[in-house]
Amino acid sequence: MAGETAGASLLAHGAERQDRRQDGAIEARALALLQIWIGALAATAGLLVLARLCRHRALPSVPLRLPLLAIAAWALLSSLPLQGLPPTYRVWVLLTDDLLLTYAAILLALWATLQVPAHLGLWRPPPQLLLQLLTLGSGALATVVLVRQSARLDLVGLVTTSAVLTAVIGLAAQESLKDLFAGLELQLGDDFTEGDFLELEQGVRGVVVQVSWRDTMLRNMDGQLVVVPNSLVTEGVLRNLGRSGAVSNRFSVGLDYDLPPAQARALLEKVVLQHPRVLREPSPRIRVKEFQDSAIAYELQVWQRELGDGAIGDLRSDLLEQIWYALAREGQSIPFPVRELQPRRSRERLQLPARPSPQLCCQTLGSAGIFTDLSAEQLETLVDGSHLVAYGPGEAVVQEGAEGRSMFHVLRGTVEILKELEPGHTVAVRRLGPGEVFGEMTLFLDAPRSATVRATEECLLLEVDRDSISGLLEENPDLLERFAAMVQERQAELRSLDREQHTERSNALLDTMKRLFFAFKGS
Repeated sequence: MAGETAGASLLAHGAERQDRRQDGAIEARALALLQIWIGALAATAGLLVLARLCRHRALPSVPLRLPLLAIAAWALLSSLPLQGLPPTYRVWVLLTDDLLLTYAAILLALWATLQVPAHLGLWRPPPQLLLQLLTLGSGALATVVLVRQSARLDLVGLVTTSAVLTAVIGLAAQESLKDLFAGLELQLGDDFTEGDFLELEQGVRGVVVQVSWRDTMLRNMDGQLVVVPNSLVTEGVLRNLGRSGAVSNRFSVGLDYDLPPAQARALLEKVVLQHPRVLREPSPRIRVKEFQDSAIAYELQVWQRELGDGAIGDLRSDLLEQIWYALAREGQSIPFPVRELQPRRSRERLQLPARPSPQLCCQTLGSAGIFTDLSAEQLETLVDGSHLVAYGPGEAVVQEGAEGRSMFHVLRGTVEILKELEPGHTVAVRRLGPGEVFGEMTLFLDAPRSATVRATEECLLLEVDRDSISGLLEENPDLLERFAAMVQERQAELRSLDREQHTERSNALLDTMKRLFFAFKGS
């Protein structure tokens, strides 16, 4: 009876120890799982913090997708009981985990050793194709090594022992390898970069969008994407039209034989220099190209910063349009071939379309604040001595700092006033429409133009010059004091003069205008 009791006690004690061991194993397993997931969460948080820091510091983006996938796969596979799987399946599952972790480590290593130092200026940024080749080569090498160690499978020997397979792969990849090495040559060299304007030997022109391992992609004038194999780019003649930072825009225009070449070149130079997109350096070139049947051909060559055929065509269109208006103001036009059997007749001055009547000019001029007190006869005298001028969109009517002898009254269209705050930085101050005037300070005070005025659309202006004012003052000398008062009031509005300075500046203004127009003698 005592023996049975002792046996039962031993069995109970053994079961208790077994339960303790099972509990200890469960606790150890739970602790290991906790450590695995804490490590995975810490690695994930570290990557996310690093990515945020890179965005804040404007550093190259951290590769996140594959590393986060590798961390999740590692944590999941480490948590599962893989001992129940067959050995063959377990080997490939663990191999997949090792490959993901290795690929993620390769991406992070290339980012840290090549992209970040290049962004910090330690060396030239590596081409994308080189990064892709390094990633592919490193991944392939790691795959071969891990498969051989884990699965005991020699991938290199499997491929090289098949002569037929090797020959098929070599023949199929011949052109692709040719483009690959050509693309690597283009990206490692400095012949061009993305954004350059290229012209290839085959007549293809466009702005470089991307250089991949196989193709060079250009965007042409029509906005189409032109894909050129890299081998064709390296084999032919390549012209980098915008490598110097400016691209040449060359075109021709024919002008009448009645316009002397010296005057024609001066007119064309004035038009091209006032356009804001035409560079001053290199300076525009205007040459007499040839004498044609009905015109003298002039070649214009200007430079601009905008690249592409579209930008070149836009600037050329603007200049040709503005040349037409400039010629119209000079009474000239673009000639065309004429065959006639009678003596040539003198050509009358070109008339502008929809020319307003003198009565309408008097009415609109009388609405301007500076001329509101003039009589109808005085307004007619002023209009008779003035000129109607037309300007095309984008043309500069006056340039800031330039000298002048006239003011302008807007009859039709709109103009904008531009003020240069600092070299290369110009802002639009305001717009003027029909009935408004500008340039009165230059007219009466002989002061330089205080701002640039540019036409925003086709506009018709009445130009009142100093000679017409002088003719009016010769008939009515008393008008000078009235003009002085009105101009002084205008100055007070513009400069916010104090009342104490009003009388002193009014007298100085009157003396200046007397000396300028010589309206009063001996006074």
